[in-house]
Amino acid sequence: MATSFPKPIGGRRVGRPKTVQTCPACGEALGAGYAACPQCHNAIESIWLADWEALLAQEHIAAGSPEETLLARVVVDEFGRHPWTVVDIAMSLLRCSQCGAELGEAYATCGECGMAFGSSILCEFEASGNEHALHIGRWVLRYPQRHSPDAVAAWRLSMPRLLTGWLPTTEDAQRIMALIKAGRMAEVNELVRQLDQEINRHTKKISPRRRRP
Repeated sequence: MATSFPKPIGGRRVGRPKTVQTCPACGEALGAGYAACPQCHNAIESIWLADWEALLAQEHIAAGSPEETLLARVVVDEFGRHPWTVVDIAMSLLRCSQCGAELGEAYATCGECGMAFGSSILCEFEASGNEHALHIGRWVLRYPQRHSPDAVAAWRLSMPRLLTGWLPTTEDAQRIMALIKAGRMAEVNELVRQLDQEINRHTKKISPRRRRP
């Protein structure tokens, strides 16, 4: 059924915010409330869904139809022909035959989920470091019950900044995680406040005025 999806890099159909924004629904930084807030969820999930919807249109398949579920199974079986965003959405439409969870959810404890998760990582064709981080962050926030509270807290802080294209250094990420584990949240919040100022200062652009003829 499925034809080869154009091998382009996944996750680049949707424009992303240039600055760290506040979600009008939950009041958190946009993206931080992925698990519970519809607007935060959409800010992240729309990046994935844009690629999936393009595949549905290519295959002339309606969302929510039995054919969509069948397509999801085909995509997972032939994952090497699709970008990571498409593979992830396909997995979210399927249940693991071994553990019964959403396919890939229990990747750390279930063999079938682990293989599916590994496949999605292999599909990061020419993905940037920022896109890889978005990929992993969505995984953690989508399945918070599968990860430590500290990891979930760290990714909740990271996702709104990753949406802007930012990527922490390894040292910065380790520093934030150490502070979170130590319960030093006042220091964490101050570092995040400074980071947001830096991101917003460097990404705001003033459009040049057009000269009159």
